[in-house]
Amino acid sequence: MAEEKPLPPKLDVAQYLLAQGSLFVHLDPRVDTVVVPQGYRSEPQLVLQIGFDMPVPIRDLQVDADGIYGTLSFNRSPFTCQVQWDAVFALAGDDGRGMVWPDSMPHEISEEIEREAGREPPPPLVEERPSLRVLPAVEEGDSTPSTPPKHGERPPYLKVVK
Repeated sequence: MAEEKPLPPKLDVAQYLLAQGSLFVHLDPRVDTVVVPQGYRSEPQLVLQIGFDMPVPIRDLQVDADGIYGTLSFNRSPFTCQVQWDAVFALAGDDGRGMVWPDSMPHEISEEIEREAGREPPPPLVEERPSLRVLPAVEEGDSTPSTPPKHGERPPYLKVVK
């Protein structure tokens, strides 16, 4: 069995993704070293979007060996956040590419992923098609069907226009 490579440092992944655009930081806001608005601290996951070219600029954004620091906007109100790397469990770029560090993931999130992975996929959607059938021809002036025309013959209700 092949030996698993260690995951790259979170700082390296964050710097790479930030060079591509904005970065979505998935973190556990309940970790003691995290500073975010109080209303977000009770959930097992918080996702912060950071970048150097955001619509609301983060003028004091720092991404270094200690973690992430900057004044972010929450409902148009500034709040200075601090997130150390031990609280981060996933990083994703604008294009959805990124990395997950399972050992840093909150157990509630891990359990949810395991539950979802163990579920049966939904049955494939089978589209029922109506079956086709040949209707008997209707004679001109008659509302009751007669036998269908033979191959190559024109039904009496069709007229040739030249």
